[in-house]
Amino acid sequence: MIMIEEFTKFILMVVSEVLIAIDPGHGGKDPGAVVENYKEKDLNLDIALKLRGILLDKNISVIMTRDKDETVDLQQRCDIANKNKVDYFISIHCNSFKDPTANGTETYAYPGSIVGPNLAQYVQNEIVEMLKTANRGVKYATFYVLKHTVMPAILVETAFMSNPQNLDLLLHRPDIFAQAISNGIIKFLESINYQQTDDIKKLRRKGIINEHYDPKSFVTWGEFASVIIKILGGTK
Repeated sequence: MIMIEEFTKFILMVVSEVLIAIDPGHGGKDPGAVVENYKEKDLNLDIALKLRGILLDKNISVIMTRDKDETVDLQQRCDIANKNKVDYFISIHCNSFKDPTANGTETYAYPGSIVGPNLAQYVQNEIVEMLKTANRGVKYATFYVLKHTVMPAILVETAFMSNPQNLDLLLHRPDIFAQAISNGIIKFLESINYQQTDDIKKLRRKGIINEHYDPKSFVTWGEFASVIIKILGGTK
């Protein structure tokens, strides 16, 4: 029992040091998908604000790319995450298609990312389990916010606004979508090697490395040489 309690305390301590960026897609002049009188930007924000509340209750630090209906361009969203050196970037969207039978949940990661697909899979699993949406799987795409953020990033297509059953879930169960995404994030954080991740964060804080590196990613000789030069204080 003592070991379980100590492990729980350790998990809570590590999780509390994580900074998550939540990115509600679209906003302001950009409504995103529009179905009937419903705008994607509003549904995204509703889920995102509820997700923020859940994570804060778990002592996880959160930064929002927007917390109201305002226009924030794609580069600004990336800048907010990059300049604040967040650990993970979660972009929230709703899907839409001309065929109303299209339905379900899919989550995107950037091609070549190691950590991103893992995080995406945890979030995908939780949404499908809790909302009983069709599992469209984890996919890869070069969406702007996935490509131009330097930390592991995912884009969640929660459900299809163009599908009546999915739309009903989005309108009446945003709290469950938020809880599912939160559960996925927490389970992912519990699964990673915290010591290696913490060591990487320490190197970033000391200015030895400038970007977020996946703990399991490979380092080139050029990157290795740059780190050594910084440690040695530079050469002329």
